[in-house]
Amino acid sequence: MAFYSGAIAITAPSTTDDNWALTAGASKSGKIYEVTWGGESTTSTAMRTRVARSSGQTGAATAITTAQLHPNSPAKGFGLASTFATTQPSLDGGDLLHLSWNSHGGVVRFLAAPGEEFVLIGAATELCISCRNAVGSGTSTYGLIWAED
Repeated sequence: MAFYSGAIAITAPSTTDDNWALTAGASKSGKIYEVTWGGESTTSTAMRTRVARSSGQTGAATAITTAQLHPNSPAKGFGLASTFATTQPSLDGGDLLHLSWNSHGGVVRFLAAPGEEFVLIGAATELCISCRNAVGSGTSTYGLIWAED
């Protein structure tokens, strides 16, 4: 199992575009082990961020730079993006993680215990897990660590 990480700093997160979306191709499977976000605003801003399963995105993806956590890992098979050119993913009604926080220095770190990882298995249509703000647009950074089988 190979591990990867990705992060993005956003000056004004949107409530309609993803902070990040991790997509699995048809023959790929893996798990998200860690999700983080933190505030960088100079004033207090109420924020609420969701992580949910999503689907239906179309168009070219704006890739987020990723890193292999071990230098000998194979090239990643999942796609990590911040937006899609035509249609943003539709988030499922249920959330994997949904937390309120403050962008003036607030920090969230979800580290999955064994069995709590967010599992992503590719299908005929490209499925993904998305992180998106439900409330707030304060300057912040979002990241994740995942493994691919």
